[in-house]
Amino acid sequence: MKLILKKPNISDYLSLRERAGTGEKDPSRASIALQNSLLTVCMYDRDLLIGFGRVVGDGGITYIISDIMVDRDYHRRGYATQIMDEINKFLNKNTHEDSYVCLIAVSPADNLYNRYDFEYLPDQKCGMVRNQKKI
Repeated sequence: MKLILKKPNISDYLSLRERAGTGEKDPSRASIALQNSLLTVCMYDRDLLIGFGRVVGDGGITYIISDIMVDRDYHRRGYATQIMDEINKFLNKNTHEDSYVCLIAVSPADNLYNRYDFEYLPDQKCGMVRNQKKI
């Protein structure tokens, strides 16, 4: 296995999304998303992209952890942890006390993020997602 800090090609990224069960995305929008990432972390088994994670944001205040995924055939081998270790190094180097670092997790992935100092929102705050239904 090799871990590389680079943007994957779009077909590898879309293929991994399918194999990881994270859903399909439009190729042109996915390409834009990858290009605008602050950090991309790729895990390869030879030439096969088997794990991925990225950080998006403005590079000053707001950082969002996104697309942490591992091919289903490679689950439970610590690859998501290795990806998060690299993301954590980036965050430690590039964020500050007033930075806002967030993510949305699907259970049981929240157990992974707890190890990197992510906490559930306190009572006076709420997390929300905008409904993107077309009118």
